[in-house]
Amino acid sequence: MHITVLCKVVDNYGDIGVAWRMSRRLKKIAPQNTISLVVDDFKTFSVLENRVSPVIARSRKATKQSIVIDGIEIFHWHDQALCHDVVSQNDGQRLQIILELFQCGRPDWMEKILFEEKLNRTVQIIMIDYLTAEKYAEDFHCLKSLTRSAKVQKVNFMPGFTGATGGLIIDDEWKELPVYNKDGPVLVFTYTMGTGLLEGHQLKQLPYLNQPDWDKMMRQCSALIIRGEESMSRACLSGIPFIWQAYPQTEEYHLVKVKALLERMKPHFEEEAFDIVEKAWKFVNLDCHALRTRNDDSTGTSLRGANAVSDVAIQNFLNARHTLVPYFQSFSQSLQKNGDLCTNLMTFINKIAII
Repeated sequence: MHITVLCKVVDNYGDIGVAWRMSRRLKKIAPQNTISLVVDDFKTFSVLENRVSPVIARSRKATKQSIVIDGIEIFHWHDQALCHDVVSQNDGQRLQIILELFQCGRPDWMEKILFEEKLNRTVQIIMIDYLTAEKYAEDFHCLKSLTRSAKVQKVNFMPGFTGATGGLIIDDEWKELPVYNKDGPVLVFTYTMGTGLLEGHQLKQLPYLNQPDWDKMMRQCSALIIRGEESMSRACLSGIPFIWQAYPQTEEYHLVKVKALLERMKPHFEEEAFDIVEKAWKFVNLDCHALRTRNDDSTGTSLRGANAVSDVAIQNFLNARHTLVPYFQSFSQSLQKNGDLCTNLMTFINKIAII
């Protein structure tokens, strides 16, 4: 079977982080399959995977070549001639299964092959959406939609936190909860907070890490203050107390996502413990714009009230982190029961391939 993964790097490292984790996991669980990754930003990719050549990474448009890492062939999104020549062979055999991540669309050369050159084979496009705990993840999971051709079929496959979704990507290293390291460091990886909330603590700036090294480092921490969805999914599986800062969105829609995840977690907590977590999460998400203003203020005098609140919410969380471990572990164990997203995805792919 041929599976092509499509990824556009919209912001930061989450998009390519999920795409690379998914590609590696699909190859691991089904090594007989051909996995191709098509991505538009090799420079960002090279930060997470240093086997991506620096020369290739500096190319902004096209690489004129593909590269192979861990058995996965990687193409540049804008390498029109190369991609068309390779992918159009054998009646577009490589387009048997297309995983379109995060509503990224499809490259022009792929659209031409799919809809202008009239393939004889049937192509399955599977839309992998952003991770969310909102109810619509269940409603949209496995929901079909139309395309311009009867030969090109499209269906949604939703990551999520319940058995009615595809679940989370669970690499072999994440199948077991790490032994909690109560003396471990606190990881701070956020959009706007900086480190001003951790005054009085010894701070160490981390270099960029390859994905496996990043995972290993996270598992050794005593608490996590993290951003985005790729790192959040790892935090959810770790059983380590964590605070999630969602990517700020217009009209504060990110607060809906934060509330939805807190609601999924709540049944695993006692009331007092959940109150500590909820207050810390709400602070770093409600006041993210205020924090940016404060960090940009050269006088350091603005928003003293917000700073005082942060000291209480964040410090209460950090002070209680050891006692919060059983609740976070309970939540993680519930996610394991939903199964690995990539294994669930391959089961789904095999089913639609038979049909």
